[in-house]
Amino acid sequence: RQATPGPLCLGVGAAVVVASRFIPDLLDRYPAQMRGFFFGLVLASVVVPIRMMKTRKPLHAVSFLVAMIGTYVLFGLPIDASERATGRVEVSLPSAVEQDTPLPAMGVLLMTDRHGGSAKREVSFGPSRDVVIKAGEASVEFDVVARMAGTEANLESGQITRIEGGPEGAVVRQLGATEGGVAPSLLFIFLAGFIAISAMVLPGISGSFILLMLGLYHYMTYTLRAVVYDRDPDALGTAAVFGVALVLGITTFSRLLNWLLKRHHDVTLAALVGLMLGSLRRIWPFTETGYDGIVSNVLPASFDSTAAVSLGLAILGAAIVLTLERVGRSKGALS
Repeated sequence: RQATPGPLCLGVGAAVVVASRFIPDLLDRYPAQMRGFFFGLVLASVVVPIRMMKTRKPLHAVSFLVAMIGTYVLFGLPIDASERATGRVEVSLPSAVEQDTPLPAMGVLLMTDRHGGSAKREVSFGPSRDVVIKAGEASVEFDVVARMAGTEANLESGQITRIEGGPEGAVVRQLGATEGGVAPSLLFIFLAGFIAISAMVLPGISGSFILLMLGLYHYMTYTLRAVVYDRDPDALGTAAVFGVALVLGITTFSRLLNWLLKRHHDVTLAALVGLMLGSLRRIWPFTETGYDGIVSNVLPASFDSTAAVSLGLAILGAAIVLTLERVGRSKGALS
């Protein structure tokens, strides 16, 4: 008997509401650690479709390789930043640093303070590339790019006043207005929501990362927060379009996946394994952002506290998935 989509939609809706409150802040403040946790979750989840496969044939290997290589290449494409505002800031310290002090593009937040410090309504920026305050210097100027698309990030000079994730005592000064932020069209939001929720039906392919690749992740979480937690009427229309896309996407794609599993069970599962492993490229915990703004995966320079916590969270994520999978199998055996 085919399961009805109602409980699934309810669960996804609850997850969206909760995730829009916590996940963006955690990803912005602890990018390596959160990616480590998700890396462990996805990697361990591979055992689910593998155990569901009934046979092993050369066709399955071809399906696996095509899906893995295609996903790996897709998730290596640069994240779209064409609709995000850009500007320039200066970060200053109370005194000159004794050694080179990094300001990584992923991990440093430059924020407004227009809502009393309430992170859910502030607009945040990040360095457009990895920045270093040179030894013997007490300040550095660099370009910044908004974390989200939209006109909300087009700010007059002086509105970026807070820095998080930087050296102790650092202060930020906005050098001129930030410009270039464009609100995404409702059609684009609908298509992005449809694709993202369809991806969520597949294990290991996160709808959030689809939105990230399309440059809409922070914009949509900001909008959902405005509706859910601030009851902002201006954001209601955008959230409604996105919600309709989620419902249509999950009800349509879940039926397609069910059809594929019924008629091409092992080929579909082999492809899912490839999708999951290929998607790990996007959630590798350790990255660097070059002068061209391209984010590259790297090995940690040293086994510091960030690397240790990221590894620990990866193990925790894997343990959670394997435990749930084992409990699910035991319940299935008893039923």
